[in-house]
Amino acid sequence: MKRFVLFALTAGMIFPIAACTSKKDTSKTIEPVVIETLITATESWNGDSFKYPSGQAQMKLEKITAQPGFKTPLHSHPQPGIVYLVRGTLSCETSDGKSLKVGPGDSFASPQDTVHYCENNGNEEALVFVASAGAKGKKTTLPVKVD
Repeated sequence: MKRFVLFALTAGMIFPIAACTSKKDTSKTIEPVVIETLITATESWNGDSFKYPSGQAQMKLEKITAQPGFKTPLHSHPQPGIVYLVRGTLSCETSDGKSLKVGPGDSFASPQDTVHYCENNGNEEALVFVASAGAKGKKTTLPVKVD
């Protein structure tokens, strides 16, 4: 029993000392944080200038999962927005015929006040994050009636 107690006391002193022995200091070689700007824009991909709606500012972030073949109805946005595509592919087209095709890792500023649609024209579901800078109580997407 005395040997076990002696062993336990010795181990209790040696293990903490061993844990403090010099190791390679990785904190000097690994950045604690990496910031990568995905997009910065003063206008949308089709050339719309940004303007903010009147009212109390309200930010919105949406996560959208779109199945292959999904196509949005024609719509417009009354505020600036940015889009980041995590996976899948998207094609967007404005009412005046401008088009955009994006894939995983791409980001873009969405059209503002220009009628457009987007569709998942790929073979896998698309995962999209959309951030918008709108106004409290106002819709961020306005459907367009088709005659």
